[in-house]
Amino acid sequence: MTIETSTTQRSDALVPREHFPVLEDVTYLNTASIGLVARPVQESASAFDREIASRGTTWFDEEQETGVLERARGAAARLLNVDPELIAIPSSATEALCQLAWHLRPAAGANVVSIDLEFPSVVYPWMRVAEETGAEVRLVDVRSDPGRLSLEAVAERVDAHTSVICVSHAQFATGCVLDLAGLSALARAHDARLVIDATQSAGMVPIDLAGVHVDALVAGGYKWLGGPFGAALLYVHPELLDGFRPSLVGWRSTPDPYNLDPRTMPLADGARRVEFSTMSYTAGQALGGAIEYLLDVGIERVAAHAAALADRLVAGLDALGAELLTPRERASRGGTVAARFPGRDGEGVAMALNRAGVIVSPRFGATRFATHLFNTPADVDRALEQLDAVLGRPAGDLR
Repeated sequence: MTIETSTTQRSDALVPREHFPVLEDVTYLNTASIGLVARPVQESASAFDREIASRGTTWFDEEQETGVLERARGAAARLLNVDPELIAIPSSATEALCQLAWHLRPAAGANVVSIDLEFPSVVYPWMRVAEETGAEVRLVDVRSDPGRLSLEAVAERVDAHTSVICVSHAQFATGCVLDLAGLSALARAHDARLVIDATQSAGMVPIDLAGVHVDALVAGGYKWLGGPFGAALLYVHPELLDGFRPSLVGWRSTPDPYNLDPRTMPLADGARRVEFSTMSYTAGQALGGAIEYLLDVGIERVAAHAAALADRLVAGLDALGAELLTPRERASRGGTVAARFPGRDGEGVAMALNRAGVIVSPRFGATRFATHLFNTPADVDRALEQLDAVLGRPAGDLR
């Protein structure tokens, strides 16, 4: 998908602002919650959906359905710099994590290491498996002090009995980004599998899996990738893919889905074996278009743009006396900045900003801002102006 420039494109945004009409009404700093889907991506997906709805199999035949996820698979492979055969397009990152947990199924005496700040879906699949097997789930204890989260803190919980390290590349609550190469080295030194949730980094932070060993990586499509709900991506390393028997299987898990022979259950050679059933094919099409949209801009450009906006935001938050939960170093954050305000309810502050048209999230007792490719310095400045006004009110009055 080629992004056309226009006379109304702001020089301080990476894409035409009219691709995101809501920006005319609000200051949207909430991609870490739900990303905006660019209008060209929406229009393409809507046209696809309309053809299926109005023409059925006269347009969407067996051959087209068999290959319907190839666009998203190819775009995700380019994003991560891997072979498309190593990519699956599941319905959600949670579904993919559950498939991985039940396949790896750590046994009694083994442990899985994660973090107590994680989005619950990163941890719950391992807890559920542990109920069956007796494995231990160990959480890095940083909830009371998020600034302590680091590769070293994760390493403190890893030992010779660690079977899996499953953590987010970027934390949803604070935006802290962990070094993939360091995590990979840690896992391999202990003969453990490394499973990464990149939902808060893919589309914002460059990820090159050709240069670092990650056993599996998942990412939801509806945040920084700019896609819809209902489609995600899963990467599986060849070493893990060899012998991978998904816990959920169906007619699409096979080499030839339309063979439709229930007497045998062959599995597709690549990661596609995880795509076990019909799903929102329109969401899959939209995810492919959304990733192509990002790739046309360039992930390195997106990362640099968001980092500069985050620097501007951090400077303004410092001036307002905020307590940052997000690391200050660019290498340790993406487009997310979370802050608390001494003597104030950070979640209440977030809700007051939302009512003022500055769209952010209340998370973990803090206000979470998120800048992406469509944001501008003016967006950051307006957010800071509104924040100053909110903080200037009495502590009990955040109306």
